[in-house]
Amino acid sequence: MNMEKLKTTFFSLVAPDLPNEWDVEEAVENLLDLDETMCRSVFDQVQVIWPISHSLCFDYLKMAASALDCIELDYLSEWVNRTLDQYEKNGLRAAQRFMADIEENFLCSLRGESGLQFRQVERRLVPYLRGLSGRPLDLASADTVYTDTATIYIPEELTWSKNDGDNFFLYKLITTYQWAFIAGSSFTVNPESRANSNQKDSPDHLWLQGFLNSFANPELARDLYHFLETVRISTFLETELPGLMRRKKNLFSGAGTFLQTAENANSILARLQRSWLSGFEHHGNDRDLEPYTRLINNQEHDSVSAMDSVAATRNLYSMVLREEKSYQPVIPFIFQGQMNLEAVRNVRNQRIEEARQQFIDALATRIIRQPPGRLHVEKKVQEIAGETSAGENVNDQGIALIVNTQNSFKKNRAQKTLLLTVDNEEVNHGDELELAAANVIHELGYLPEKYISSAVGRAGSGYAAFNTQESDPGQELTAPVTYDEWDYRRSDFRKNWCSIREKEIPLSRSNFQQKTLDKYHGQLIRLRYQFEMMRNRERFVRRQRDGEDIDLDALVESLSDVRAGLPPSDRLFVRLKKDERDIAVLFLIDMSNSTQGWVGKVIKESLVLLCEALEVVGDRYAIYGFSGMRRLRSDYFHIKHIDEPYDEFVKQRIGSIAPREYTRMGPAIRHAASLLQNVDSRVKLLITLTDGKPEDYDDYKGEYAIEDTRHALIEAKLADIHPFCITIDRHARDYIEHMYGDVNYIQIDDTRKLPFKIPEIYRILTH
Repeated sequence: MNMEKLKTTFFSLVAPDLPNEWDVEEAVENLLDLDETMCRSVFDQVQVIWPISHSLCFDYLKMAASALDCIELDYLSEWVNRTLDQYEKNGLRAAQRFMADIEENFLCSLRGESGLQFRQVERRLVPYLRGLSGRPLDLASADTVYTDTATIYIPEELTWSKNDGDNFFLYKLITTYQWAFIAGSSFTVNPESRANSNQKDSPDHLWLQGFLNSFANPELARDLYHFLETVRISTFLETELPGLMRRKKNLFSGAGTFLQTAENANSILARLQRSWLSGFEHHGNDRDLEPYTRLINNQEHDSVSAMDSVAATRNLYSMVLREEKSYQPVIPFIFQGQMNLEAVRNVRNQRIEEARQQFIDALATRIIRQPPGRLHVEKKVQEIAGETSAGENVNDQGIALIVNTQNSFKKNRAQKTLLLTVDNEEVNHGDELELAAANVIHELGYLPEKYISSAVGRAGSGYAAFNTQESDPGQELTAPVTYDEWDYRRSDFRKNWCSIREKEIPLSRSNFQQKTLDKYHGQLIRLRYQFEMMRNRERFVRRQRDGEDIDLDALVESLSDVRAGLPPSDRLFVRLKKDERDIAVLFLIDMSNSTQGWVGKVIKESLVLLCEALEVVGDRYAIYGFSGMRRLRSDYFHIKHIDEPYDEFVKQRIGSIAPREYTRMGPAIRHAASLLQNVDSRVKLLITLTDGKPEDYDDYKGEYAIEDTRHALIEAKLADIHPFCITIDRHARDYIEHMYGDVNYIQIDDTRKLPFKIPEIYRILTH
């Protein structure tokens, strides 16, 4: 093809965009020697790349001709898809590097030479990790190894060995070390002196960050501390998991196994790493490391804590600076990973807030149950023999807490954290308060006096025996969750593209629920009767070995068989069988801006009637609202969890449903499906109530949005979840059947009929 035809073809594909002509000429110049069929195949990918990155599209055109020297035309789209994955996860430069080395980055993987991928081992590693930790830690893939203490991030792919078994072991080793850092409080270390009131830091401050930043060279201090902790953790693992550590030594006997070549390979810390990995077998020049190794050997004892690593860091720091005036960060072992203290701090703050609320609620509940004369409490905190006493009354008649603040690497689980006394007599404080105090002390190293004051204040203001405090308006309930998004133009996912945040719905006090019940009083009586009839279905089952009555047909046949010389049947009875319902349903409510006014009101009225009916039939159900503004701001509003009772809070949340932003439906459906997957039920329904087609402020509109939503629904079906849509969009037939199928939706033309229709639709779906 000639240059003019190439340019014309390109401009027709990217219209109405008009890039500079000289940029286009430079990009397509390498295609001049290709035949028309190959050029057509190359240009087929332009519409996939151009909407995502213009620069990457130009790079693709420049490299396409050389790529076709290595790969067949059939693999061109796969190469492009993997390039776009790199772009979306790691940016433009990473995608350019991926394209530049097609042999290493693409062909090796295509030929099965790439090693082991995270997705292949995730199902084996997650149970292993949770068995180690005893709590629901998560695993995820990332470019670097690290942990935020809630999730462990490991490489998406390991190519260390051609043997998948060895690569799996390395995945297991990485996971184990990161868990051990969490269990050993390596990143959340707290000095014991913080229990003193005049030395307490604010709970949202990570002490280790401040400690490392206090050095003139924080990077050196960080790497020294991380290395010392790795030594300490290794000693712990050799005791707890000796088989794993023996295999590590046998399989990775060379010092260079885990270490990459670096410009500062001869620095003291890099040499110490290699020496430790080989068991401190000093040869030649390494003998000058002996002063350092003596200090490091002190870490190889069971009684050593993270605070000992802090002290050793100060000593090593001074020794290294005396020998090296400048420092370049070393490359850590792959199982060591990186110290991402900012990520640790963010997750820790969330846990601290949860622990604070749990402790205040539990203590206030315990206080309110005491006789009225014992609720006047004056706070005083003092340290006594490793224990903290809080809550002494000046009249010696009140409530006191004795708190054990010991928090060692191998904590005695049987040891009590808390002792609660009333009038100097020990009372049973309950497991909930014990656990709550233990969680606070685990995170902070001490129990803040203001937590106790808050609990006493809450109890004194008439706090009931359960938590009645609502979350702040719009407060996030969980950390953001990321989901892939389907791009039909690529026939592939955009990885980790959307972020969804589960939030508490802002409450507005009203009598909406009571008004609705009064308005639909007659309808509600009929609904309750209909749903009462759905509780259990009874039917007669014939030809049973036992039952309530004789099956005459079976008896006649049996007598006939006897006369004919055949053996008689023993299935001669009729039994009445009750089919119990086992249904879980999640209602997903569109809270986009288009529900303003009358539409929003009838949606809320429908939910009130539906909830009243469902309380009769006994099905488990959840209600969530969704809205969004661009891919990183998809909001998911809690109205009712699946096992949450239909109480005053739920009723207030229904009345507080209000229009928000746009209708990014794909992430909401994926998040709803993930919640339903954790529910044990024979039948799982996902019912979406919407007034329009999926759309967002950015490029999430038209065919792109419809295809992503359709794919999210397919993913739900593959998880044995049955989606259904109730729409009041008059133009829904243009797209809804393509998304849901011809029998999985209903269109309601008259909005005013919605409160009557929704319960009826649910009754038909679950009958």
